[in-house]
Amino acid sequence: GASANYYYGPGDRNFDSFEGNRVNYKLTGMVGLTIARDKNDHRTMIAAFGDYGLNNKRTMERIFDDQGYITAALDQGASNNFYEVEGGVLIGEILRLSTGVGRQMYNEQTIASSSGINFQSTQLNYYSSTVGFNFRISTVAIVLNCNFNYGKDYNSTVIKPSAGLTLNF
Repeated sequence: GASANYYYGPGDRNFDSFEGNRVNYKLTGMVGLTIARDKNDHRTMIAAFGDYGLNNKRTMERIFDDQGYITAALDQGASNNFYEVEGGVLIGEILRLSTGVGRQMYNEQTIASSSGINFQSTQLNYYSSTVGFNFRISTVAIVLNCNFNYGKDYNSTVIKPSAGLTLNF
């Protein structure tokens, strides 16, 4: 399915206002193995989840700033793709709990941080965890997720809630 996510960044700096340039988009897929069914035929599954998305230029600037990176790039490119792969459970086809890894891609540039300088940087790696709710309506479901990015190349935890629609096969 497709969804829009909102980059909050670390902490509670901007929970009081909405900024349109924090909105980004992603596609999500899931493959699962049914391990139980309830009396209403709702399945509980062990599943693999994959996200492919695009962060806008302003979000990339915020990511570098929030994670303590200084970049030599004057302007962030338009192709700032991110990938996330997670494993977890979908309980009763409603509650998603999953964790895995992610990668934020960007145009090659020099970045500096407290751990040194990288002259040909093209990506930041992180761990990714998601808590979400699926509200199934026939073959379409409304999906509300809250994704957390942390660790590896990320110095602060990032919060990215999202809302979207998925097709169920």
